[in-house]
Amino acid sequence: MTSAMFPIYSLSEVRTVLRRKDMLDVVREAIVRHSLGEVVAAPSGELLFQQPPGDCHIRFGYFRGGAVFVVKIAMGFYENPARGLETNNGLMLVFDAQTGKIIAVLNDEGWLTSWRTAAAGALAAKAGAPSQITALGILGSGHQAEHQARWASEILGTDQVVIWGRDPAKASRLVQSLCHQGFSARTAATVEEVFEHCNVVITCTPSTQAIVPVSAVKRGTHIVAMGADSLGKQELDPRILGLARVIMTDDRQQCAQRGELAHAIAAGLDTSKAEVSLGQVLAGNGAGRISDDDVTVADLTGLAAQDIAIATLAIELIQSTPLGRSVQG
Repeated sequence: MTSAMFPIYSLSEVRTVLRRKDMLDVVREAIVRHSLGEVVAAPSGELLFQQPPGDCHIRFGYFRGGAVFVVKIAMGFYENPARGLETNNGLMLVFDAQTGKIIAVLNDEGWLTSWRTAAAGALAAKAGAPSQITALGILGSGHQAEHQARWASEILGTDQVVIWGRDPAKASRLVQSLCHQGFSARTAATVEEVFEHCNVVITCTPSTQAIVPVSAVKRGTHIVAMGADSLGKQELDPRILGLARVIMTDDRQQCAQRGELAHAIAAGLDTSKAEVSLGQVLAGNGAGRISDDDVTVADLTGLAAQDIAIATLAIELIQSTPLGRSVQG
């Protein structure tokens, strides 16, 4: 913790108190509460960069009746690894919802966003998964790809993971890391090979064009599309959404503006009969899959509700520790 007029908690302090189950629980609740209209949040702000490629997202909001409001800044600069730097960075500011006074800064370096994204992806994977999992496929080889492999495989109950990355060397390193963690992981040479062996596939790349052809998708496949969270990003051939029996969206309006749903709408496809809120599915008020033969898609663009929930949890847990209590005192 850094000395200041208000506490500034570091990444190591945040990581010390947070547990995966707790994060899954609060992110699930946040997605459900968002679907019920219990979140006050302005549209996400974003800055897009071309040279070098990157983006910065700003989300802010509060739960109705909640004690705090949260402002989150998260960014990704995709050429950073070549410079020996982390791709992601960011922080969260937590304020008193009654007075506006700042409570704390979570200098999490973007990891809280990564964690809540991993939790949302895992929950969405489970929500639409078929009854029998052949293997989990991951398109991507960055840190979010590793998070998704770990979180989603646990919630799905499989250790079989197939990785495809645009950089084969990075994909191989990720597979080595997963194998060291006890997974049965391997690389795939093509996207089509991933879909040949996996009936749950999570896409988490910064691609600006479709990398998943409709011809690769077999009956019974569930896709969690996470990469298209900014204008111009795309991972799926829009026709995949056209043949999907269920399309779960974390926020319908956001997905129609910047998610995979936006590309389907632009292509003139009518997806309205397939669309359902992910929050309603997680609450048990909707179906993420009708039959094991269905093609299903979860389109995730990220929610302020998730940031509010995980920041609130982090503050509560930190302030319940001896260090946190001494700072508050």
